Amino acid sequence: MKLFHKIFLCFVIIFGVTFSAAGFLLINYAYHNSIEQEKKFAFQEFQYNKYILQSILYSDPEYITSSETENSALNNNFTVPVTLYDKEGKCIFSSMSALPDIDTSYSPDSGSIFFKIEQNGDKYSIFVHDVISSDEHEIYLVTETDISQVVDKQEMMHNYFQRIYMIILCVVFPAIFLLTGMITAPIKNVSKAAKRIAGGNYSERISFSGHDEICELADNFNQMAERVEEKIDELSGIAKQKEEFAANFAHELKTPMTSVIGYADMLYQKDLSREQVKSAAYYIWNEGMRLEALSLKLMDLFVLDKQDFKLEKMDVKELFRDISEGIYPVCKKNGVIFHMGLENGKIYVDFDLLKTMILNMVDNAVKADCSDIWIVGKAGREGYVIQIADNGKGIPKNELGRITEAFYMVDKSRSRKQHGAGIGMALVAKIAAIHHAKMKIESDGKSGTVLSFTFPFKGGPDND
Repeated sequence: MKLFHKIFLCFVIIFGVTFSAAGFLLINYAYHNSIEQEKKFAFQEFQYNKYILQSILYSDPEYITSSETENSALNNNFTVPVTLYDKEGKCIFSSMSALPDIDTSYSPDSGSIFFKIEQNGDKYSIFVHDVISSDEHEIYLVTETDISQVVDKQEMMHNYFQRIYMIILCVVFPAIFLLTGMITAPIKNVSKAAKRIAGGNYSERISFSGHDEICELADNFNQMAERVEEKIDELSGIAKQKEEFAANFAHELKTPMTSVIGYADMLYQKDLSREQVKSAAYYIWNEGMRLEALSLKLMDLFVLDKQDFKLEKMDVKELFRDISEGIYPVCKKNGVIFHMGLENGKIYVDFDLLKTMILNMVDNAVKADCSDIWIVGKAGREGYVIQIADNGKGIPKNELGRITEAFYMVDKSRSRKQHGAGIGMALVAKIAAIHHAKMKIESDGKSGTVLSFTFPFKGGPDND
C-alpha cells in the first residue's frame, strides 16, 4: 500500500471514529439528561398522588378496599395512571392499561422509593413505587409516567445524526483527499528527484518552502544531492587526472625509449666513428638519467599515498641546518647563490619528507635559470610560514593553477634537457598536504617565483 493510501485511510478512520463517538456521546448525554428530568417529574407526580392516597386513607380507610368502590370514581382522584397492591401483593386497583412487572414484596419499614423504566409495545414508561402506610392499611403504590416522547426524540436524533454524518462524509472525503495529496506531494517530489539523480541528472534539486519536517527532509535531500554531485565531479576529475597521467606517462616513456632503441640499433648495426659513438652513448646516457629520475619521483608519489606519517615537533633552524647541507652543493654546481633567513620557531614535520620537498623546489628554481635562491621563515597568525623564492624565468599566470599536476612542464624542452619529468611540483604539493600546510604559488611570469607554505602550530588533526 502506498503512503498516500495509508495517510488517506488513517485520516478517514480517525475522522469517522471521532465524529461517530462524539455524536454518540452527545446524543446519549442529551438522552440521559432528559431521562433524569423525566425521573424528577415522575417523582413529583408520585409524591402528589401519594399525598392524595394518604388523604383518602385518612378520610375513609375502607374506601379503597371496598368492593363497592368504582374504579372510575377512584381514578378521578389521581393525576397519572396508578396501581395499588395490598400487603399480600394482590392488585386492588389499577388505572394502567397493563400491570407493570414489579416485585410487590416489600418491607413497610424500608422507606425506599424505587424507579423502573419498562417498555410495553411502543410505549416507554417510568414506574415509581413505594409503600404507603396508615393505621389500618399498608398499600403498595405504583405510578406510571409516559416517557415515549423522550425515547422517540432519541431515535429521531439518531436518524438525524446518521443523515448529517453521511452528508459530512461526502464533503470531508474530497477535503481529506486533497489534504493527503498536499502532505505527500513533497515526498513524491523527493522520490522523483531521487530517480532522476539515479538516472544521472546529478544537478537535480527540490524546490520547497516552509519549516516543517518534510521541508527539512527536502533540504537534507538537496544537501545530499549537492554532496553527491561534488563527489561525482571529484571522482570524474580524479578519473580524468588518472587518464591524463597515464597518457603523459606513456608519452614521457615513448620518446626517450624510441630514441634509446634507435641509437642502440645504430651502434649495433653500423660502423661509426669514435665521435659518433660517443654522441650516441651520451644521448643514451642522458635519456637513461631522465628515465631514472622519472621512475624515482613516480616511486615517491606512489609511496606517499600508501604510508602513514607521524609528524614530530622540530626546531625550524635545526631542520634547515641539516637540509641546507644538500642545498649548497646543488647551488654551487649551477652557480646559484643561496640565501637563508629563519626566525625561531617549531613546526610538526617528517624530516625526510620536508627535505625531499625543499630539494625539489630548489631543483626547479635552478632549472629556471635563476642566480639567487632565498629561503625565509617567520611565525604568522595561522602558523609558521616558510617561503622559497628565486629570480628565475618565473611561471606564466595562466599556468599557475596547473603547476602541481603530474607531468606538467612550463618549458618542456628545457625540462627534458635537465632530466625533468614534471613530477617535482606534484610531489611538493603531496608532501605539503601530508603536513596540513597551506601552499601558495606567486609569479608574474617574468621575475621569479615565490612559494609559501603555512605549517599549522598544532601539526594537524592527529598531532598535539
